[in-house]
Amino acid sequence: MRVIKSETGFLAFQKIFRQLELSRSVLLFWQLDQASGRRQVSESTLRSFNLDKGFIYLELPKDSVVNSELPIFCYAEEGQFIFKTSISSVKENNFTINVPSEVKLLEGAEITAIRSQIGIDLSNIWLVKRFQAEDETTSATDFLKARTMLERSSRDQNFLNNEFDNVSIDEEERMFADKRESPRSRPKLEKWVKVKGQTTHQVHLLKLFDLSRGGMSFVVINPILFPKGSSVEIIGFDEFDLDDPLAGMVMSHRALDESQIEFKIGIKFNDGQE
Repeated sequence: MRVIKSETGFLAFQKIFRQLELSRSVLLFWQLDQASGRRQVSESTLRSFNLDKGFIYLELPKDSVVNSELPIFCYAEEGQFIFKTSISSVKENNFTINVPSEVKLLEGAEITAIRSQIGIDLSNIWLVKRFQAEDETTSATDFLKARTMLERSSRDQNFLNNEFDNVSIDEEERMFADKRESPRSRPKLEKWVKVKGQTTHQVHLLKLFDLSRGGMSFVVINPILFPKGSSVEIIGFDEFDLDDPLAGMVMSHRALDESQIEFKIGIKFNDGQE
């Protein structure tokens, strides 16, 4: 477990909560009932935050009740982190919590333990936000059969060709352009990509870092979600869902800066999809 303190990790906090805000990922929250000791778990999304003022603004779901006198616990599957804090105010369909003193980034066994302690089946909660495929019986061996561009629907062809053309090579990639068959290029506009890992049916909405006809990379907080050598499906971009996902393999992990909060995951598309 990695613990990030608010007093020393301002930049890290900024990245963590910014990712949660932009992806609109589910944030679970609960309080302990003092009488029964039970947890009433609800789901929310982060509307905005202000680290300078020390506030995080969350949506309050219909029929959910929070007690401003009790501590509140929050857990995000996207990024896999947990924190404890207090409630600042409650107003109709939203409530404000104080920026926590620390955020704990969880690893495999700890994630399992947290899910067990919450005492509920999370699969139904994540269903809404994970862009779940209709068929969840796919095994690792037939994870995805690659399709050539000509085999794709005209809808997919038009979209992908436009995406591959709508990029600009930055200076870093110019230095390494001769090292790749297809030089990676940065999107001209901020884009998000829907990625499904081999070991789970959950689809993550992640920031696209760069793209080419041979591969791509995206940004994550927790790189263990995509082990090196594992397969991935690229389900879509922003609001567009591909008729046939792109198939690829995780080739690299790379920290984007010294804080090691955000990592760039490098993907090579499987052969035969050009």
